[in-house]
Amino acid sequence: MSLEEFYEDYAEKGFVQVNSKKVNKIALKFLKSPVLDLGCYYGQKTKWLAKHFDKVDGCDISKAAIARAKKNNPKLSFFQCDFGKKKIKTGKKYNSIFATEIIEHVFDTQTFLKNCSNALNKGGILFLTTPNVINYSNRIRLLFGNDIFLSGDKAHIRFFNPKTIAKEVEQAGFKVETILGYNGREISKNIPMPRRLSEGIIVVASKKIAKTKPPRGFCLPF
Repeated sequence: MSLEEFYEDYAEKGFVQVNSKKVNKIALKFLKSPVLDLGCYYGQKTKWLAKHFDKVDGCDISKAAIARAKKNNPKLSFFQCDFGKKKIKTGKKYNSIFATEIIEHVFDTQTFLKNCSNALNKGGILFLTTPNVINYSNRIRLLFGNDIFLSGDKAHIRFFNPKTIAKEVEQAGFKVETILGYNGREISKNIPMPRRLSEGIIVVASKKIAKTKPPRGFCLPF
């Protein structure tokens, strides 16, 4: 089964997108229009984003997911694209990319992040979330000799903690503005805990603006 076939099947089976009030609150604080909802699935979050920003597009690797998103949200714009492939073109530039629970599904994370950078305007914001592999529940699982497949989802092929995801994002040329933790389960969402123990990680990063060198023969005034 190819990667495309796997995610077409994955989209048909359906899954629950992250729905955290903390994630939503932080996103609204940092995102700027136009926004790309990357990994939009059936367009639930795209619809939510469109209530707060005047220009929002949705993108997903799955053609089946895009077809459903268009049916659910006929007034919004969606397109199919795999950000894990090299040198992709979105046709548009965005001021923000909203990518929740996507990067843990990507084989080539640097290509994915660099494609995100290429799709952003200068100074644009990348807002992503990913499960925290060293969260409190995984530590308990390991203590009792169990595996760490988060929520039993074997589509997760990359595992990050706050330090490793920050390093990955910075390596792709972003400046990490902030890293926060959040909990999504009913049993733990209202329990304060250190970021390193939280179930999920929120990363807000900005695309670095390249410094330009003065032309030869240019003299700075005294």
